[in-house]
This record gives sequence, structure tokens and C-alpha cells, in this order.
Amino acid sequence: MEKRIVYICFLLSIGIFVTIGCDSEIKESQADNTDELQIPTPTEHFDLTAEEPVELETEVPKISDQLYVSPSNAYTLNLPEGWNCSETGEFQVNCQSTDHSAELAARITATGYEFEQKAFLSFTHAELVQAYSEVKEYVEIERQEELGKLKSVATWRVGEVYWLSTDWFFKKNGTVFQISTLEHQSLNAKYANLFNSIVESIEVSPAALQGAKLYANRVSYTAPEAFFKVEIPSAWGRYVDSITVENTIIEGFTSPDQRAAVQIAVYNRGSLIEQKLKAEKTLDIMRAQYGYDLRVSHDKALPDGRERLAWFVDRKGITGISYFDSYASSLYVFSIVWEEPTGFIYQSLLEEIAETFTR
Repeated sequence: MEKRIVYICFLLSIGIFVTIGCDSEIKESQADNTDELQIPTPTEHFDLTAEEPVELETEVPKISDQLYVSPSNAYTLNLPEGWNCSETGEFQVNCQSTDHSAELAARITATGYEFEQKAFLSFTHAELVQAYSEVKEYVEIERQEELGKLKSVATWRVGEVYWLSTDWFFKKNGTVFQISTLEHQSLNAKYANLFNSIVESIEVSPAALQGAKLYANRVSYTAPEAFFKVEIPSAWGRYVDSITVENTIIEGFTSPDQRAAVQIAVYNRGSLIEQKLKAEKTLDIMRAQYGYDLRVSHDKALPDGRERLAWFVDRKGITGISYFDSYASSLYVFSIVWEEPTGFIYQSLLEEIAETFTR
């Protein structure tokens, strides 16, 4: 049986969630069984605005006859006629009505291989949490799930403006295509037919993304104590653990299939951390997270003061690279982790994420 990287907490259930405020942080006691790598579960995929329109358009919006082809050639669709549209890289297009009463964003993500349904739903969950974590009064009013498809309709508020959003997700041959539409809640009847027609016009060509950058949409994460920043895939779930290691906050991000992760542990001693203690405490933290049979295969000092450890845990079939350093009374350990059978998918991606590290 394949070993899996497992969760120790959930930000929200994969099923119906009714409200989303700021990022949830759920703390759960460490499991007694240390035979599994303890990596808990899910946490913008769209820049959603909330401006009051100066003057609402009165004409019924129309779909354009001109076919839009994404720069990556991975998808096509017909966009709204007369809207302001712009591209974000090769994979995303954003459109806005001239009166700011409605918006649309479409994006495709290469995931490396075809997800099972559970991983697909984890992907959708993380994207929805990321997209709507800062809005108020978020309520999902409709959810439709099919194999490889999900539709979520919700209402929410930014300032005094109430919006209605609909998010569609479709998985196909190692990709997930998503389209988000939103409009002032009172204008749903005006835009419903337009948005449905746009969704019906979508054609996805996954072969165009063969060899493309995986999880190209990233969000910036700042570590506790502002030690550093790093770019994380928006579709990876976020968790927080303050139980596993004393005086240590562990934050992490897991791939939708739970077989790879980025983890940040910050230990606060309360007094100066000397060089000898730094090395000892780093190994203590790593072994508490990954197992006491963890073995270091390579140790290298980096020019910026960090130390890099390559390591493995045979019993769990996992491999990782950890970077650590200290400042005054605090110590951080930044780790990338993957299961051996999925290394051909995730190792390059995780090393790419580690290269976005900035202090």
C-alpha cells in the first residue's frame, strides 16, 4: 500500500462550508502514532474587487462572437462583449464590466498528473478559501459536485457592497480549469444567462500544458516573526500546529494529494540561541515532525548564513530538504518534503518554491 502524507487538522471540511472569515487556524493534538508524517490540511486565486458602480449599465450584457485563446493555448472561451480584459501570465484572464458591477476570471493549472476526486476537491477547497478569506459574511448557498467537476455559488460582502459569486472547477488530464464569475447580488438575473453561456463555450486542451510550470499561480507567505517570505501555490492547503513541539509554531502547506508539503517551524526560546543549541534544536524539531529515525544525508552552510540539510526517513518513504537559521531568541526551520514515489512530480516544484525564499 502506498504511504501517504497525512493531515493532522482541517481548516474547513471538504463538504459544504457556510462561512469563511480570515484564514482559519485549527489546532489539534499530536497523534500518538508517529509512523505517519504529520502534515495537516487545507488553506487569491482571483483579485476580486468590490467597487460601487458609478452608473449601472442598463443593456443586457452579451457574449462576444470572437473566441478568446489563452496565451498557453490550453483553453478557449467566449468572453463578455465590451468588457475590459487583461491577462495575467500565460494561464489567467480577468475581465470587468465597464460599470464595475460584475467580473470574471478564468485560469488553468497544471497539476502534474490526473487527480483522484478527493485530491480534486482538496484543490477546489484551498482555492475557495484563498479567494474569499478576506470577505465578510461569506455563505455558500449552492454546491454541485460530480466526478471531476464542482460548482459553488456564494454570497458575501466587501464594505457595503453585497456580491454573488459562482466558481466552476473542471479537472482534465493533469490540469484543473477554473472560472469565477461575480456580480452585485441584486443583478444576478441580469448576468446569469451571460455567465452560463460563457461556461458552455469553454474548451480545454491539457496537452498544451505538457511540460508547463506546475501550480503556476502562487501567493506570498510571510513566516512568523517575519523571518522570510516564500511563494506558495494558491491551491495548496494551509494548516497551523502549535502542539507538536514546545514553544514552536509550525505552519505548512500541503499539495492536494497530500504527498508533498512546505513547512515552516519557528521556535522561540526567550533567550539568546547559541550555535550549538541551534543545531541541536533544529534536529529535535525535525525529528518530532518526521520521525526519530530521520537521517541527514548532506549538510551545507549557505552564503546567506542559513544551513541546508538534505534528509530522508526510510520507514515512511519520505525525503526532504530543510533550511534553518536563528536570530536572537528565535529559530526557524523551513522544509520541503515529498514522498519518494512522487518525487518525479514534486521535487523540482518544491525546489523552485524554496528558491523564492527571501529574507
